[in-house]
Amino acid sequence: MICPTCNASNRDDAKFCKSCGQPLSLQPAPASRTDSGDDVSSTSVAVQEEASPSTVQQMTEEQKPEHLHVEESTSIDQEPTLILTPEKMIAYQSKLWQKQLEHNESFANDSLEVGTPQDQLAAQHENTAGPSAILATGGTEQAQTVDSTPDVAEMPTVDIAGMPTVDIQTTAGAEEIPPPPPQTDVVATSEQSTSPDESAVDASHEGQKEQIIHDTEVTSATSEEEKSEAMQEPSDQQESAASTNSFPILSVGDQVLERYEITQVLSEDAQEHIYQVIDHQGYQHCWNCGSDQNAEGDEFCINCGASMLDVPYTMREYSTEQASEESNGHVEDAHVLQGTIVNTFVDHGHTYVVEQQQVEQNPFPNGVQLLAAANSDAGDVRRSEPNEDSTLLLLLQRVHESVSTPSGVFIVADGLGGHDNGQVASRMTINIIAERLLRELLSEPLISEKNGEPPKKFDEDAMVTLFHDAVEDANTALCQKNQLDKTDMGSTITGFMVVGEHAFILNVGDSRTYMLRGKQLYQLTTDHSLVGQLVAGGLIEPDDVYTHPQRSQIYRSLGDKPNVQIDIFKQELLPGDILLSCSDGLWEMVRNPQIESILDNAPEPETACAQFIETANANGGEDNVSAVIVFVR
Repeated sequence: MICPTCNASNRDDAKFCKSCGQPLSLQPAPASRTDSGDDVSSTSVAVQEEASPSTVQQMTEEQKPEHLHVEESTSIDQEPTLILTPEKMIAYQSKLWQKQLEHNESFANDSLEVGTPQDQLAAQHENTAGPSAILATGGTEQAQTVDSTPDVAEMPTVDIAGMPTVDIQTTAGAEEIPPPPPQTDVVATSEQSTSPDESAVDASHEGQKEQIIHDTEVTSATSEEEKSEAMQEPSDQQESAASTNSFPILSVGDQVLERYEITQVLSEDAQEHIYQVIDHQGYQHCWNCGSDQNAEGDEFCINCGASMLDVPYTMREYSTEQASEESNGHVEDAHVLQGTIVNTFVDHGHTYVVEQQQVEQNPFPNGVQLLAAANSDAGDVRRSEPNEDSTLLLLLQRVHESVSTPSGVFIVADGLGGHDNGQVASRMTINIIAERLLRELLSEPLISEKNGEPPKKFDEDAMVTLFHDAVEDANTALCQKNQLDKTDMGSTITGFMVVGEHAFILNVGDSRTYMLRGKQLYQLTTDHSLVGQLVAGGLIEPDDVYTHPQRSQIYRSLGDKPNVQIDIFKQELLPGDILLSCSDGLWEMVRNPQIESILDNAPEPETACAQFIETANANGGEDNVSAVIVFVR
């Protein structure tokens, strides 16, 4: 089928041109109609056109029949009011338009005879089918028809949303009839039309157009309401599809900001998606200590030693609407984040929240690495006297299948000054504890593996019991020595036993164990001394312990009585932790701020030990100075 407007070739069943969009000529089916004038079509339109005698006289005799002629089978000029379906009206207008194009050029210069009688004009228009089948003439019947203006309420209502308005121009000079505008889909209503009074014809062409426009607007509004009601209750499937299109889910392998790679889709709904991601730029924020001092290419945190490769996070993606509502506080069921938020950003209009997963992660994926050192000095004041301090550094660190599993004991024992054989008491304490722990904690598992037996498993209670019994053995030995030799020697003791990722802290007396974590110094032990009790009771200030005249008086030590109370508690370790056990000769000469600074800046334990001894002697060196330091990696 050739388009009459642009001459484009279309399929035979095409209704509109694929090139210009104009409607194509179709032969309309006869409109079904009852004797009473009721249209049985589900959709109808009342079209009324009328031409005044003065206008008709300006038309040429040849142009009139060619312009308005329609086949006999579709002639409806005898009907006072036409009831046309939208398809029939479109086809009718297209036919008129084609006829006009075919004959317009040959009759463009012809003019109507000015004195043409009206009855002759009416005869020439016989069998003419058009929007108005009754033309005004000088007869009585025509006059009555013109005078009978139809009531708007009685006109049929038709939904012709998107249809072109019928406008046949009959102006002087036989101007061209413009082609109808591009046609959109016609929406039909389910109402039945009722014919108005058959004798009613509008005498005014402008009134006719207004009536058609009015009917079209009313019906279009009705159709829009029906469509709106139909769309108010979409199915769950349609709603889900719409939400998915407006808020698409990311796929596994996608990257956001070229940094967060999707490894798993955890959940999705209309306004929030939850993913598991890995951070390819983990160096920007250490998941363990929060340090931002690392650089690209660092595999481990320079602050805490935690591995920063492929650490999983939870990433939440919010739609634009959800993010806006939550920012304004309008969301009643706001999502509660369970983890620690490490990053938030907006990308392509969506808001993202990255949080560290709440599930417990292994901070030591390759096991625990320990760096340890110990040192002791008599001090400047007591340089000529025996050093009554003793230290123990017992470390077994094996690596199997790239996983390090350390076991170690780190102790400082300070023989009681002013008593006989203080150095003997500290040495006995260290030796007895080392002998038992070496046998049960270190040797027995190795022997079991050698014999093909499963190694002995130590749970938390077993570890505490073992450590307590070893110290109690030392206390019993000292008490027995004092009883046999009639002496009162004794020793304080502090330190820790490390097994895997935990340390078991020990203390009896006024020696101390500290831990540096995240540049913050913590005193883990409590002094069993008189000044310690005074500080705890609020009777003196903490700084008074350094100068109080009774600062050397303690109320708990090994060798004093058989059933000594021993403080033992567990401390979980993290990469970057630094543990320090020291005698009172160190912490009395080196205050906590200096201890914190030395531990934080020392590159390895040996350097820290040397700096502590040097600083303690520089600050007075009044007592023996001993330190055991362990860096956790």
